[in-house]
Amino acid sequence: MKTSKILEYLEALDSEDTLQINGNTYTSEQVVLAKKISSDIAKQLGFVVSKPKLSRRRAFIVILEELYFDVSKYPPEVTLETIGKRAAIRFSFAQRTLKGFSTVSEVHPKNPCVFYEDYPFKKSNYRRALSHLVTYDSLFFEVEAAAKSLKETYREVLVCS
Repeated sequence: MKTSKILEYLEALDSEDTLQINGNTYTSEQVVLAKKISSDIAKQLGFVVSKPKLSRRRAFIVILEELYFDVSKYPPEVTLETIGKRAAIRFSFAQRTLKGFSTVSEVHPKNPCVFYEDYPFKKSNYRRALSHLVTYDSLFFEVEAAAKSLKETYREVLVCS
């Protein structure tokens, strides 16, 4: 059986309420781990693996976090266009638009509690985007320190909500 078929099956299984295979019940974390292992094996054997599917905003957040998790401000030369090119290489976009975002700081602010202080609805959308990335960080992040940094940001956003 091809690895792509296994990954497709695991992807479909991940969206179901009950996770049962061959009479065995699995947690969603176990399914995520199985997807990661299957993907890693495919890479090791030289098979082309499909790109993970993310909303454009989440893909941009991953790229921004991996590149700039250890700085307090984004460099002025960073634009949505440059981040978009990098994100398109690694991810398949489930949602194409970035409606309402004109700068990288609007997509993924360095200090979200201050940035969204007067915009609780925007903060809840941001929190929801982070929640998905934090839950499935092993699928999306290549830089472990960036994943840890995003978890810290997520905790802060939960507290300041």
